[in-house]
Amino acid sequence: MADTIQQGVQGRDHTVRELFGKQYVLEYYQREYTWERRHVVELVNDLASAFLRDWQPDHDRLQYVKYRPYFLGPFVCHPTGVKKNLVDGQQRFTTLHLLLIHIERLLIEQGDVDTANMIGGLIRRYAGGQHHYTIDVEERRECLEALRAGRDYDPTGTTVSVQNLWHRAQDIAGALPEALRDECLPIFADWLADRVSFVEISAADRDLGWEIFETMNDRGARLTSLDLLKSFLLSRAGREQAQLDVVWRKMLSDLSEFDDRQVPTDFFETLLLARYAAADGSESEEISRAFHEWVRKSPDRVGLKFQGQDYCDFVRNVVVPSSGQYCQLLKAAKSRKLGLDEVFYNAANGIDAQHLLIMAAVREDDAQNDFQQKAKLLSSYLDLVYIVRTVNNDGAVQSQDFLTEVYRLLPVVREASSVEELRKLLGREAAALPSFSAVRKLSLHNNRRQIRYLLARITAFVEAECGRPDLADAYIGRGIDGLETPWEIEHIWANKYSLHIQTGVANERDFQAARNRVGALLLLDKSDNASFGADRYVDKLPIYFSQNLLAASLNPACYKRKPKFRKFREKYGLEELLSPFPGNFDTHAIDSRAELYQRLSELIWDAERLGFVKVKSLRQGVGKTAQRRKTHYGIQVSDLMRSGLVTEGTTLHGELKRTSQKFRATIQAKGRIRVESGEEFGSLSGAGAAVQGLGSCAGWDFWHIIDAQGQRVSMASIRKIAIAQGLLEQNEKSSSEGGQSLPVEPVPDLGSQLETFNQKHQTMLAEADLAPLIRLPMASEKIKAAAHRTDLENFADVFDRVFQAGVEDWAMANPAFLKKFMDEEELRSELTGISRSYAYVLLRRG
Repeated sequence: MADTIQQGVQGRDHTVRELFGKQYVLEYYQREYTWERRHVVELVNDLASAFLRDWQPDHDRLQYVKYRPYFLGPFVCHPTGVKKNLVDGQQRFTTLHLLLIHIERLLIEQGDVDTANMIGGLIRRYAGGQHHYTIDVEERRECLEALRAGRDYDPTGTTVSVQNLWHRAQDIAGALPEALRDECLPIFADWLADRVSFVEISAADRDLGWEIFETMNDRGARLTSLDLLKSFLLSRAGREQAQLDVVWRKMLSDLSEFDDRQVPTDFFETLLLARYAAADGSESEEISRAFHEWVRKSPDRVGLKFQGQDYCDFVRNVVVPSSGQYCQLLKAAKSRKLGLDEVFYNAANGIDAQHLLIMAAVREDDAQNDFQQKAKLLSSYLDLVYIVRTVNNDGAVQSQDFLTEVYRLLPVVREASSVEELRKLLGREAAALPSFSAVRKLSLHNNRRQIRYLLARITAFVEAECGRPDLADAYIGRGIDGLETPWEIEHIWANKYSLHIQTGVANERDFQAARNRVGALLLLDKSDNASFGADRYVDKLPIYFSQNLLAASLNPACYKRKPKFRKFREKYGLEELLSPFPGNFDTHAIDSRAELYQRLSELIWDAERLGFVKVKSLRQGVGKTAQRRKTHYGIQVSDLMRSGLVTEGTTLHGELKRTSQKFRATIQAKGRIRVESGEEFGSLSGAGAAVQGLGSCAGWDFWHIIDAQGQRVSMASIRKIAIAQGLLEQNEKSSSEGGQSLPVEPVPDLGSQLETFNQKHQTMLAEADLAPLIRLPMASEKIKAAAHRTDLENFADVFDRVFQAGVEDWAMANPAFLKKFMDEEELRSELTGISRSYAYVLLRRG
């Protein structure tokens, strides 16, 4: 961009590398850092998405210069000696500064000193005999030093701005996708430095700087998409423009209750994406950029076919009641509301995409009870997915991952018009999720926030079931007032191996692994935890008795004169699992507590308890449809397995070079990685980071196999071979919308298959019985399209859900068959497989 100079004002674009090599100061009255969690998560997600749309695992370090750039907007400054005074833009600058600090920390953990030093130079510079941070505010220094060193920091007693700085740094650490904490982290660091830019508007002095700021923010504000949409709708509403203007203003007033100018815009974007736009999210960028233009170009998409009444009805009967529903969701997300608890939990966990899914299911004319039930069902399902992914060490727990899950569900949720249909749909979805058995091996590593959430929910459940107040919101870390609350994870074992030699652990490494297992963890008030956390177990027992019931249950005194606690154990059959450990807490006790936590998790997140129609696992034997999620970037271990380069049971080796510590793992079914503790992970990087106790790991480089010649071969090298030999092309085609057509298979002999099926399962199905069931999903345009762009295995994702719903309805007329269908997993699997393969070939043949 060319320089433009007029009356002391200069505008020029600069990369992050150029800008963050300098120093900036803030006026005393502009030092407050006020961004909330959602603001920083949105920025991190936007940067991650922009980078990952171009990155490929076979790219070298230099190819980032060809990636598309990302523009972070303008900022206003003026010179103050050798520094610059930030007049406008400090929220973005501060957030980016925190992101750079987190990236530097991760690079150091990966051992990439050179790239870490490059990023370190953007965080602070050395001048005048001392280090100065890019944003040079003295009150922030201690907090920033702690973040750079990876130390804990207690912001209590500091300014509100510093407290917010610390909390938002934790949000950034939780929001950065797992993909960016893997091998592409150095490339992302380069891209962030050189391909992300601002436009600097530099004024000659302070007064001119503030004049520019006020002009940009207060005077002559441009019309927004919201204003333009209102103009478009009301101008075509005929004689009722005046009345609709009153209604519109009242709606905006209600939406503005949340002290955020973005809320009305967010509402319209959510409404359009939820109910009217393409269900796969392909129009999200267009709607986000200018939703008024999207409506103006295609008014019939939202039911605006004729001027006059259609436009009046849309505003009065769709927009206004829907905005009221949206307001209810925002209030429930901000503070816990009875009946919508999971909306609050999801907000605490960063699952903001829940609003999109809920608004897709509710209808503007829904009764309040129906609205609340739908919102509860869908928020409960997303909460279930979050906790299942947590206990199974699936890295997909960031907000962007849930947006993917929401768009996967959006088409079928739109079609579920009633509460009952939604209950059935979510019951089938829940049945396809992994179980809670992984809780027994679960441990604390770089998943502290997720483990804290698990402990918070099971702690609150025990307390509430025993007649005590349900303090889930406080335990999670957000009280009813929305403020942070000081609850943290307590290790039952003090961090002293010498105190635990007799507990069944052979060495320091085994001790640390056992100490971090979920069965050896509790949730306690931070002040209490700090005061006795290093004590011996027998000395802690009396203090545990004064804490929440889950902690108190370790003490035998908890089982005396507590009738509600006794009834709770009897009600759920917990007499053996929920028992005291009076004298010693060894590895057997950790195993027992882990089993207790598994059982409590199964109770809390039971499908029927959540309101879903309980069904037995319909898809665990139907091929590989239970693992539906596939990221839009990168290659997975399961891809290499399908290519035959690695197999289930392959041993992986890893080494922490600075200590020469060695690790082993094995590849499990569906590409999961099992480490020596028995814990499984969904990715190489997740497994590598966990065993090393780090926040990040370049897993493809860390893990190796030993080949036939006894040589170490990295997983990255094996992946490179697969790419070079074209072994992954079929997998890439199956996930590509524009892939070439796959070979057409011969039509299966349905009659012969059914004959074999009937003999095996003692049923009497004929082709005429199965034909209408097969035609039901085949009528779906989405299923037709899938048959022409993917392979049979992935086709199951879109076919099975519709087919199985039809089978349940069809089987209602035949109770004997229905019982067989519900009770016999093998029967369900084979019947679905027969129907799927037959429909697949027919659709591909046209």
